[in-house]
Formats: sequence, structure tokens, C-alpha cells
Amino acid sequence: PERISYGNFEEGDVYYRLNDGDKRDRIVCSAGLSTASAIFRLEPGHETTLKSSVPLDRELKKNFSKIEPASRGWQEVLTPIARLKTPDTLINRLYDAAAGTLILLSAKDVYPGPYNYRRFWFRDACLMINAMLSLGLVERSRRLIDSFPDRQSITGFFQSQEGEWDSNGQVLWLMWRYLELTGESPPETWLSAALKAAGWLERKIIKNAKGTRHQGLLPPGFSAEHFGPNDYYYWDDMWALAGIKAVTKMFESAGMRDAHEKTSLLAEKIENSLWISLVQATRNTPGKAFPAAPYRRMDAGAIGSMVADYPLCLLPANNARIMATCEWLMANCFYEDGFFQDMVHSGVNCYLTLTLAQTLLRAGDSRYRKLIRYIAGLASSTGHWPEAVHPFSGGGCMGDGQHGWAAAEWVMMMRNLFMREEKNRLIIGSGIFPEWLEEKGEFYFGPAPVPWGDLKVIIENKDGGIFVTLSGVLKKKPDIIEVAIPGTEKRIIEETDRRYRIKK
Repeated sequence: PERISYGNFEEGDVYYRLNDGDKRDRIVCSAGLSTASAIFRLEPGHETTLKSSVPLDRELKKNFSKIEPASRGWQEVLTPIARLKTPDTLINRLYDAAAGTLILLSAKDVYPGPYNYRRFWFRDACLMINAMLSLGLVERSRRLIDSFPDRQSITGFFQSQEGEWDSNGQVLWLMWRYLELTGESPPETWLSAALKAAGWLERKIIKNAKGTRHQGLLPPGFSAEHFGPNDYYYWDDMWALAGIKAVTKMFESAGMRDAHEKTSLLAEKIENSLWISLVQATRNTPGKAFPAAPYRRMDAGAIGSMVADYPLCLLPANNARIMATCEWLMANCFYEDGFFQDMVHSGVNCYLTLTLAQTLLRAGDSRYRKLIRYIAGLASSTGHWPEAVHPFSGGGCMGDGQHGWAAAEWVMMMRNLFMREEKNRLIIGSGIFPEWLEEKGEFYFGPAPVPWGDLKVIIENKDGGIFVTLSGVLKKKPDIIEVAIPGTEKRIIEETDRRYRIKK
């Protein structure tokens, strides 16, 4: 090159030093923001070839030899993943890109992004691992969860950032989700960590504020950072409740009677405090919608309280207060068909829009489809989303451009269109787009884990009718298997590995 220039966090980006040149042959940055440029002169009318080689053998051996064999090919890594095929090629491409993003961001540890977000948060990690687990990446999910106890403090706190109180509930919920989908028994390391985590939650909840709306809740914290300034966020308490309910099941399955009884009582205490606070906080909200925190008016932060519906299912589908919250958010916090977060993130948030689409899907409200289409339209040309999208430019305005949580929610959205659970009920095809049924041929999702085994859903338009085939091995049978494809009559299925005609 005619000229080489460098930059780092302290000196600034190399863009501002392109004309300076530099006699150094390398640069190091403690923040991981080294940049460099090589300037080559091109003569008019003359073809020039440039080859660049980046040897990674030493780095791969040093950092990944005990994690992922460096010799594994991409197709081999993709083998366990559930396949998606729909008549919509954009949706298919975005699913493949999202699945690849989750793999790339979890090779060693799990990060929500490859650049500024290349650091660990329990929140993003749990939601991303949940999506990976739902794809069939069981071994990878187990390896990542196995690393969590090493991050737990001596007090039992799963801490990645100070002042964020949702992580203990998220880890406990994820541990049980793994056990539920795999049928495995909880390892001793998980049980020990879960005991400590439950103890931390019991000590952390507020006990000396009787007569207030925050009695029995977790202390004020920054929470998921996009709700606003420190507050008693219901998001934290809902995760705590779901986590304690999950660990109660874990202790029961392990035969730990004392621990089971203790966490059962704690779950009851947290649940009572939470709903008492919510009743008081919703006295003057429209439709008794849930605010973000006990003393908050309705604002965009209320999106955090929607976690009670998805993914935690703490309330039945189509709950009146949940739907009132959803309606308020869609009426007051949307830009076009996307949720606009006006605090901190300040843009159209892709993964939060998809969580609202999940609530609509669960409620049987067809508006989930326009939210999905809108988010699909916001994807970059490479099939990725930033954390928030600028409403005018359409480009990213928060977070990395390849955001792991956004990828995870796209994966979960696609999975739940084809198969989802309501307690001990398996629901098939409730999110299928009606126009897909008009195309000749078949489309499918799977095989993917469900609490009863592995399942693939195949839908066909042929032979003068619409057919559904449930293919896979169910180790046990759910109470109900319901086929609920929009535009067809709901049907209860008795057996898998059979082809059912559902519409002429």
C-alpha cells in the first residue's frame, strides 16, 4: 500500500487519519476498537488485483479449541437446526440469517452483538439460548447454561451488570425450560446454583414497606435499560416469579422436598405481592392496563410488563389487562406498524415489536401478521436488525447492526407460528399466514423440541385439499394436540406421524 493509517478508541477512528500515514506496523486497543486502513493507488485504464489473507489458526487454537472444533464446517454446525420453509422467500431468508446469527454470537460465550455489544448480559443470553434451544441446538445450549454458575456471586446473584435485578429469574426460568424440552435431569451444579439464586431473591425483595405499592417487590434498578430511569420495574418481578415457579418444578423433579416447599412458599409470596401492587397501580390506567412500575403513568416502558404474557405465560391467553396494555402501546407508542421506544433506545425496536406480535398470536388476533411483515421489511440487505431502527432513515440508531436478541425473537416468532404450548396443550399452526395455504405444494417447520419430544409440522396444499402432517417422536403425549390453522376448523389430533386433511 502507498499509505497505512491506524486508529483506536483513544486516538479516534482511522477514518479521520486516512491522509496522515503511519510508520507503525500495528495498533492495539484495550476497548477492542482498533481500526486500520491501507491506501492503494489505482491507475485509470489498468486492472489491479488485491488479495488479503487473515490467518486465524493461532487465535482459533487459543480461544476455541476446547469449545468448538475449528475444523467443523458450517453445514455441520447447522445440522441440528430446525428447518423453515414457507411460500415467502423473505421470511425464509431472514430465519436462516437469524439462526446463523445466534450460532455466530455463541461460539465461545454468548453475546448480543459482534461489536459494541460483544459483552455478556444474562438477559440477552437467556433469551438467545431459549431461541437456540427451541431450534434444536441442545448441546450448545447446555454448554452455555453450564457456564452460568461460574458467574454467580457468593450471595447467589447472577450478576452481569450492577443494579439489574431480572437475571436470577431469567436463569432459573431458562434452566427449567432446558430440562422441560430435553427431558434431562437437573445436574448438581444447577441445583446448587438454583438454591443460592432463590435465596438471593428471597433476601432481595422489599420487606419493610407495608402499605406501599412496592412492598414485596424487588428494589429500584435500571432493569432492561429501555424502560427509563431506575424504578420498581414489574419486568424484574415477573421474571422473579417465573423463575421461582420454574425452580420449584426443578426441585420437585429432583426429589428435593424441603427446597420445593420453601420455593413454593416464596413463589406464593412474590405472586401475591406482585398482583396486589398491580391492582393498586392500575386503578386509573385505561382498561386497567399494566404500567412499567407501581408509581408510573402509562408510557412506552409499559412494554416491559408484557413479559407476563410472552414468553412467561403467567396469565392466560387473551387476558383483559394484558390486551388493554397491548392496545394502549399500539395506539400510543407505534410508528407505522412497529413499536417505537422513546426512552434510551429511541427508535423502532424490532424484538419488542415481535413480543407484541406474540401476544396477538396467543390471543388469536390476526394483527400479529402485519407486525411480522413490518419487521421483515426493516431488515438490512444481509437479513439482520439493529436494536432500534431510525424511523426516517431506516438504518440503525441503537445497538449493533447484527443484534442477537432481535435474531432470537424472529426465530421464536417463526417457531410459534407452527407450534407452541399452552400449559399441557400443543397448538399447531395457529400463526400460519392464510395466503400460504393458497400456494400449491408443502411448507414446514422442524424438527424442533417441544416438552413432549421432537416435532416437525408439514402443511400441504395438494390433492384438492389442505393437509397437516405431524412428524416426529413424542416421548409422552400432551393432554391436547390442537390444529388451529387460520381459515380452517379447529381439530383435535389423536396421533402424530399421520397426515390429516383439515380443509377441502
